[in-house]
Amino acid sequence: ATGTTMRGFVFTRHSQTTATPSCPEGTQPLYRGFSLLFVQGNERAHGQDLGTLGSCLQRFTTMPFLFCNINNVCNFASRNDYSYWLSTPTLMPMDMAPVTGRALEPYISRCTVCEGPAMAIAVHSQTTDIPPCPQGWISLWKGFSFIMKTYSINCESWGVRKNNKPLSGLHEEETVKKSKKIAL
Repeated sequence: ATGTTMRGFVFTRHSQTTATPSCPEGTQPLYRGFSLLFVQGNERAHGQDLGTLGSCLQRFTTMPFLFCNINNVCNFASRNDYSYWLSTPTLMPMDMAPVTGRALEPYISRCTVCEGPAMAIAVHSQTTDIPPCPQGWISLWKGFSFIMKTYSINCESWGVRKNNKPLSGLHEEETVKKSKKIAL
């Protein structure tokens, strides 16, 4: 492609729309998918860091996990558990009728997993000011922080939103460490 060798540093971008987000300049897309926030199954809960590839699933399903019994027999989508997905601004039906199956897809945010030559980090200001990049780092994009607090018997989860929609007025800046291009 461009002659740049990627080094396996991956991160995820979420659009909070049905449009697939692009990767920042200097990075390459690995795959596109749907934005997963959190799952709860078998009375256990697991939250996803929105900056990692585990928050971007290539296939949308309301139960994106297996349940295996003590005899190593695994069943897919066989329980009454929960999954939580980053949403889009699509309005629910006026009659609030349940939405199921593929009809849910317009309500689920799209994402892209990107690979870059250096590690990416999110910098949060915890104020309404946009934080500066640490010395030696460059900005990939600016957005707003997303904080999600969930309560479960066995888990607590926090997440970070990577888009341009304010939630609580906390700003973030996604940054990447500057790296020297190495020709192989």
